[in-house]
Amino acid sequence: MDLVPQVVANLEVEEGQAEKGVGAILMALRMVVDKPTFEKVKAAVPNHESYMGRALMSTARTGEMIGVMGPAALMAGLSAAGFKKDDVPRLGRIVTEFLRPGNRRRGVRRSGAPPSGGRIARQTW
Repeated sequence: MDLVPQVVANLEVEEGQAEKGVGAILMALRMVVDKPTFEKVKAAVPNHESYMGRALMSTARTGEMIGVMGPAALMAGLSAAGFKKDDVPRLGRIVTEFLRPGNRRRGVRRSGAPPSGGRIARQTW
């Protein structure tokens, strides 16, 4: 199952809202991981550009600041996309589990910690 349908099914949100939420997380990832890592993310999420564009459009100027401002801006972007604070950890888990190698074939598990214990390497490119 693709990423957006998994978000829709697990969080019971509309497809457009799921696309914006995924896009906001992808924009944040783009700013904090190195280029080779983000290339793998892009390969795993074929519609990444569309999702990131939807997130930018929904958050206006806030969306551009997600990577620079950190978690507060990401939370603002997800809030603008319509996600409640309580749903953000679940959304993050769904996205990170989807991006783990091998999980795209099996689908998202409903539990588990994000890769690397929640820590993300800083961008180096």
